[in-house]
Amino acid sequence: MNGSCMNLIKGSNRQALLMGRTGSIGLAVLMLVGVHSARAASLDHFVRMFDGSALHGQMASLDPNNGLVWDHPSSLEPLQFAFPSLGSIRFNPTQRWKGGRQSQCRFRFTNGDEVYGKIMGMDEQFIDMETWFGGALRADREKVQSIAFLQNGYRVLYEGPNTMNEWVLGKSPNGWGYQDGVLSVTDRGVIGRDMGIEDSASLAFDLSWEGTFQLTVTMHAETLDRYDYSKGAYVFFLSPQFVSFQRIQPGAGVMTLGQVRLTNLVNRTKARFDLRTHRDKSTFALLADDEVIGTWKDSRGFVAKGKGVSFSSQVSRSTFSISRLLVTEWDGLFESDFEVDEEKESDGLLLINRDQPIGVVKDIQDGKLNFNLRNRLDVKIPLERIKQIQLHQSQPSDETFEPDDVRVQISGGGSLSFALEKWSDSSIEGVSRTFGPVSFDPSSIRQVELNLEQHRLEQLAAQEDPEDVWDFEETD
Repeated sequence: MNGSCMNLIKGSNRQALLMGRTGSIGLAVLMLVGVHSARAASLDHFVRMFDGSALHGQMASLDPNNGLVWDHPSSLEPLQFAFPSLGSIRFNPTQRWKGGRQSQCRFRFTNGDEVYGKIMGMDEQFIDMETWFGGALRADREKVQSIAFLQNGYRVLYEGPNTMNEWVLGKSPNGWGYQDGVLSVTDRGVIGRDMGIEDSASLAFDLSWEGTFQLTVTMHAETLDRYDYSKGAYVFFLSPQFVSFQRIQPGAGVMTLGQVRLTNLVNRTKARFDLRTHRDKSTFALLADDEVIGTWKDSRGFVAKGKGVSFSSQVSRSTFSISRLLVTEWDGLFESDFEVDEEKESDGLLLINRDQPIGVVKDIQDGKLNFNLRNRLDVKIPLERIKQIQLHQSQPSDETFEPDDVRVQISGGGSLSFALEKWSDSSIEGVSRTFGPVSFDPSSIRQVELNLEQHRLEQLAAQEDPEDVWDFEETD
């Protein structure tokens, strides 16, 4: 019982309370519990201003004209923030992906957006798709960069982190902690969770660090709170300089299956990693910022049986954090970064057998793609045989953003940018350059990013070479 309830009881005659005022006590307690629950619920959201300041609370409404209306239990009146002052808003982390396996494709767009859904048709101008969060959407074909076909559909096993309670902690000392959607560590420690992994997995997460780090990720783990050499598992050792991949097999010990040097993390403090495993093919892979860093195959077959994942920090006073953690199934196939011939205005295909024919995608009807092969022959290819479509764009991408533009992170993966018109408890409405008018349920959104153009300019400035910025003239 909280302190307020205790004071209420102590300040009254105990016998009278028991005999004649039991109902009043019950009502008072219920009222206090109700206030506490309402306040707890009102802290589900988290807004970060563009200047870096942050505040918990609950979003009441959002639009470019009135800005953000924000409820906080410590404020007598709703707070209001100007639209240009906002950086991002993270919503209730208990919301879950509701797409199911009917999401069979990943659509990537020229502005950096990404959507999972089912392709319904395509012609020379438009691509029709069905999405779980926005229903039927029609995209301008010129805005679509590529379409990846997921052989077994798209299935989300876990998305988070959401709370510390969903994790198993190793014995102390343990430096892991959780706050506002981020797992962070400042010392040694092990943390794990049963992810429900069965035959395959893609484990993707953002990693931020200070100085250096050594992160050990155990995949298909049966023991979550410590190293267990009596159970089969696969282990990735990550550092800014190299990656080592090992197999743990009961009775056979530990075997290093490969090691790869990392060159693209020099002078970096953050990256997005993607660790992949596939039981039937006994194949494994590591990607960093969508680039394949290393691939391996276990010649002994797949030896692990566990469904969990554990993270371990092995260096004292090491500081790093994990966020945007997403575990999905993997079909064991890689996409390609091949480029289509811009001069010939050609589209490209990546087939399941790894062939890459060049030509023009004419349309998709009745589950088949009509493809003009090198301006010579029209062929119809069943979609089951296609891994990826790379589309030619005749016009350069417009990467700039308007002041009203926002980008939402969709639950289960994917993002969508549009000019926001209105955001309330019941609906989100806006206009997308790709889809036109859009409207969908706010419960499908995990985060919204604002001030997109300012973010883009800052990123470009950070990537500039100082020698290009400081262009001094030489004097005699």
